Formats: sequence, C-alpha cells, structure tokens
Amino acid sequence: MIKRGFTISTLIFLLTASVTGEVTRVAFTKPGYMMKIPTSSIYRTPYIFRTGIGTEIYGTFDTLIARGVFFESDLSNTFKLGITCNQGLGSDAPVEFGFHFQKRLFVYGDIGFAAGIHDLVLKQGSKELNIDTKTLSLFGVISNEKQFTNSSLFTYMGFGTGGLASGFGSDSTTRAGVFAGVLLHTTIMEEKGGVDFIAEFDGGGVNAGVKLPITKDYNLNLGVSNLVKLYNWGAEDFNTASLRDYPGFNIGLDFRIPRIKPETARKRKLEGMVDEETQMILDMEEQFATKLDSTLKAADYEIALLKDSLKIYESEIKYLTSQIAQLRQKTAVLEDSVRSAKLAKHAMEENINLALKHLSRSLRFFYQNDYREALQEVDAAIELNSNLALAYARRGSIYYKLGDIDRATINWNLALRIDPEYDDVRNILRALSENRLRSAGSSQKE
Repeated sequence: MIKRGFTISTLIFLLTASVTGEVTRVAFTKPGYMMKIPTSSIYRTPYIFRTGIGTEIYGTFDTLIARGVFFESDLSNTFKLGITCNQGLGSDAPVEFGFHFQKRLFVYGDIGFAAGIHDLVLKQGSKELNIDTKTLSLFGVISNEKQFTNSSLFTYMGFGTGGLASGFGSDSTTRAGVFAGVLLHTTIMEEKGGVDFIAEFDGGGVNAGVKLPITKDYNLNLGVSNLVKLYNWGAEDFNTASLRDYPGFNIGLDFRIPRIKPETARKRKLEGMVDEETQMILDMEEQFATKLDSTLKAADYEIALLKDSLKIYESEIKYLTSQIAQLRQKTAVLEDSVRSAKLAKHAMEENINLALKHLSRSLRFFYQNDYREALQEVDAAIELNSNLALAYARRGSIYYKLGDIDRATINWNLALRIDPEYDDVRNILRALSENRLRSAGSSQKE
C-alpha cells in the first residue's frame, strides 16, 4: 500500500508539472547516500525504499531556487532503480523526469563495483517529453567500506560521462571524467541512527554536507555544493547557463521504509500477523538455522577428532620427554664416568712416574750394595703402583742379595704373573730350580 500510494502521487506530480526553463541537478535527490555522485555497496540497502525532497538555493530570490523529489529502491540484491523529478531555476523552469539504473557487478572483501546509467532525463518541452542527452551519464563506481569502533568510513571513486564529466553548464556530451567522495558515519545521535558527514567531487565542483537523523526513519540533509565558489553565492550577475560557477546551499528531507528484521517477523508470527514477506523472512531464517545447525554439528565432530589427535600427541610428547630425560641422565652418568676415567688415568700416570723414580733410586742403592735403602725405594714404588712387574723383579733380586731365597722366589713369581713375557725372570727361576743360581748369585742384578 505504501509503495502504490507513493507511485500514484509521484505520477500525478510529474503529469501536472508544465513549466519551462533551465535544467539542473538537485543535491540529495540521487540514488545512494551522497549528494550528487553515484554510490555502491557490498550490502543490499537496509530499507525497502527511500523517498524525499531536496532544495538547492543559489540566491535570495525565488528564481534562484531549484527543487526536486525522488524515489529509490533495490529491485533485487544487486539492481537499484531511482526516479527523480527536478524543477530548474525560476518559476517558468522546465521539469525533468530522471531515471537512474545501476547494478552491482562484483564484490571482493569490503570492496564493491557497480555500473549504471544516471540522469536518463525526459525534459518537458512545449508539446511533449524529449530525452535530454546532455545530462545522460554512464558510470562505474568502486566503493570501499571500513568499519571502526565508533564510526564507519565509506569511500567512492569512479568515472562517468555527461553530467559526471563536465559538471553544470557544459555543452559537452562526449568526454568522460572522474568523481570521488567519502562518507563518515558516526555514533553521534546513535539512538536515532547516527550522523553522516559527506565530502565529494562530482566532476564539476566540490560538495560537502551532513545528514542529521530526526528519527530512525527520517533524515534532515544539509549541504553546500560547489564549495570552492562560495564567494559567488547570490551574485547579481547570476548566469543560469553556467551553474558550475556558483555555489548552492542544499536542504533536503528523506524518509525510509526499513526492511522487516527477523525478530520483528518472529513477533508478528506469534501475534498471528504473518504476511507473505514476513513468512519469506521466517522461511529464510529457518533454512539458515538448519544449515547453521548442520555446520555446527560438523564443526563439533571435527573438533572432537582434533581433541583426540591432541591427546595422542600429548601422550607421545610425554613419552618422548621421559625418554629425553633418561637419555640426559645416561649422558650425565657417561660424562661423569669419562671424567672419572680421565682423572684416574691422570692419577695413574702420575703414580707411574713417581714409582719409576723410586725404582731408579732403588737401582742406584742396589749398585751401591745398600740393599736396605734399595728395598725401601722398591716398596714405595709398589705402594704407588702395584702392577709394575719390574718392581717385583727388583725386590726379588734385593731379597736374593739379602740371602732370603724364599721371598726372592715369591717376588719373582709375582713379577712373572704380572708379565708372563718377562723372560729374564723366567730364566732366573729356571736357574734357581736347577741349582745354578746360587753359584751365580753374586752377579745377578735386576
């Protein structure tokens, strides 16, 4: 009912307008969120349709005021339609009926691209409506949407022909130009939807504006077009053929019909107020919930598998950790053993050196026939190292010189046990057993 009523009232307005004059483009009456440039978005608009009025004031006289009404709606998730009815400057200015079409072609992350046609204008002439090709704009626009903690930043850049290339007052219909703009959505007056700040270059001048929320569904739009020419506002030599040389103050009001939210649809269903659109939303929500539930179940199963795998890995890690600890302990024991062996070897080498010194002294005493001193030196050598065959052989020779044959025999046998290849000791023992050693005892020295 709302859509139908608005369409009828708009058509009545269009059909009853019959004035002549200069054509203009009124700010805040174009499809989208900006003043005069096209926009794109990665999302579908959150309202069923948006309508409103706009006024552009170039001076204090009635003849310097342009007016317009507009309507826009998303016919699908990617296709947008806009209709405008603008009246140029002066009471006898023509009325133009503008149609605007655009389609979102692709989305990548937070970047979207749309292309379309703006200002397909039917200009009211003396007898019939004619298409005005001067303002026809073919365009492409890229949008970038960034979300911050307390604000959102929307950036638009694009290229276009017609009005988007030449600005106001140009007769060129062939060249192309660029346009750009930014919109900052803030949390000021957040309970009513938030305040938007706008800055744009529309191909002919720089515009700036602000959207103030009156309620969540109504916005008051204020702005200045062609800001760099602000000093020319209300000039006495105003020339309607070159509007881009003059600034304008813009005032507008728009009204939005928001789409039904899922929670509202659920409430309507509980109250028995389910229409076709509400039912469609509920069906979509149910399908989404079903898909979400299956996805969550699959995710739970995968998570359970991952948990089991983690437990296995944890047990393997614990086992490897204990193995590493044991290896470290064995390594420490081996290092201690090697260190002890090195110390023992070093001590043994030092003992052997000292023992050899004692044996050297004992030999000197032996040749001096000082057998008691020689025996003490040999005993000292054996105390330092008990595995010296030479020491026992020397002690056996000393006992032999002292006339103690039994002790001599014991020490020679000990020497031969330590070193079985000790041939000199073996020969002495053989001679002793053959009774040949006693007669040679005076010359036997080891």
